Amino acid sequence: MNQNKKILAALSALLLCLILAFQANSTTVQRSNFIVGNLSCTSCLATIEAELKSMPGTLGMDADLRSGRVTVDYLSTLDDEQIAATISKLGYPATVDWTATVPEQNTRRFSQQNSYGSGCASGGCGGSGSGSSPTAWKDAPAGGTINRTTLRVSNLSCTSCLSNIASELRKLTETYGMQGYLSRGVVIVDHTDSLENSRIAAVISGLGYPARVLATNEVPAEKAFTATPRAGRPGQVIRSGGGCNSKGPCNATSASWQKLYNRYFTQTNSQ
Repeated sequence: MNQNKKILAALSALLLCLILAFQANSTTVQRSNFIVGNLSCTSCLATIEAELKSMPGTLGMDADLRSGRVTVDYLSTLDDEQIAATISKLGYPATVDWTATVPEQNTRRFSQQNSYGSGCASGGCGGSGSGSSPTAWKDAPAGGTINRTTLRVSNLSCTSCLSNIASELRKLTETYGMQGYLSRGVVIVDHTDSLENSRIAAVISGLGYPARVLATNEVPAEKAFTATPRAGRPGQVIRSGGGCNSKGPCNATSASWQKLYNRYFTQTNSQ
């Protein structure tokens, strides 16, 4: 009888080991690093974080704005291409750099980081208010009229986004300047009548900020946005906010990731 009890105890222990091994394999943690475009400040990272948290199986993320990289921890029920596609749909084109399996204990430490750390001043986005000052890079004609196009633009999170748009639009020789309104999601562009408004929308959309034309009107040239030099320095252009890119790396994680971690690990392993 005692011998039977010993055999039964040994079998029970073996069965328990097999169950624990199965649970460990079913909760394998993957870590993928993504190269991500259009990251201008921590508002962009907050947008990505909010979307990733809605995906079952994600556990945490970290980011470096200066290098344009986002790192995500997730369960093996997901794959890196799914995550890249999710980030890209937000207007931040993402490609997989590398993927590796990481120990569960490393994931715990990663998930418990609990604040946005930033190389910027608090918030670090060059401002995220209702709008920005007019940005102009070329003087309009002294007389006559110019065209002014108003566009509805998505994915505008702070004035750094407006800076990105201004930098690209100024490459078009037919443009004079622009102004953006973040709270309304509106960008207004001054340009010659030879530049079609659809081309302006295409340029902005190509940056990851989907844009559609609301209206194009003629306005007197003297009402155009003015390329006024700053502090008397000739040729210096007024620009919208500078964002984080010029101030070093910005890291971002959230304590709320710990809730997801607990759901997939702590509660599972305690059963």
